[in-house]
Amino acid sequence: MSSLSAKNVSYFFLSLLLAFEITDMHVQLKTTLQEVQSLRQQINMPVHLADTIPNFALESQGARVLHDLSTDTYWPLKHIGLMWDRIFHWDYSTKRQRQVIQGHTSLHPGQCWCFSGDKGHLFISLSHPISITHVTLGHITKSQSPYGYIASAPREFSIYGMRTVDEEGSYLGTLAYDQDGAAFQTFKLPNPDSGVFRYVKLQIENNWGNMDNTCLYSFRVHGELPA
Repeated sequence: MSSLSAKNVSYFFLSLLLAFEITDMHVQLKTTLQEVQSLRQQINMPVHLADTIPNFALESQGARVLHDLSTDTYWPLKHIGLMWDRIFHWDYSTKRQRQVIQGHTSLHPGQCWCFSGDKGHLFISLSHPISITHVTLGHITKSQSPYGYIASAPREFSIYGMRTVDEEGSYLGTLAYDQDGAAFQTFKLPNPDSGVFRYVKLQIENNWGNMDNTCLYSFRVHGELPA
């Protein structure tokens, strides 16, 4: 092979190598720009209060739904046999109720706990005994709903704190979920009690117009550990 041909081959492979390096640099640059854009969006995105304070009604931290003390879950299947109906209903009910305290940061239509009618309650054993200051209620927004409205969303709801499961409980206030507001809405209790509570009862007083059932997607309880 002549020296000229060897140089041409060398130039070819060098050009090919440079082309690969330029392509790789372009891919890396594009990836870096996407990461920068994502970080900018996160920086500009407002941080919800509920994500900046502890949640003591979080299942992964030890909180539990006391099913026997809560309203029955809406059961769409009936008359499949008494024994099987009870088994499936119990399994379905517990899974749905647990979803409410699993701390989901994004909500999806249908992934909620429903109960019949517009009144019901959820009884929760908190992860720690606390002095309760705020609660957060979550439901999909109107824009997320396939129908464009959320009539089954809770409207007015009351909060009760208990030291034991047997006591009547201390009334901590009645609040209202805004159907035109954000998915997660955090409320400061209007009548905070100085006591320390291990249990919380969420009492849904009514909803936004659906008389058949009410749906709850997320519930969080915030507060302070005793000194």
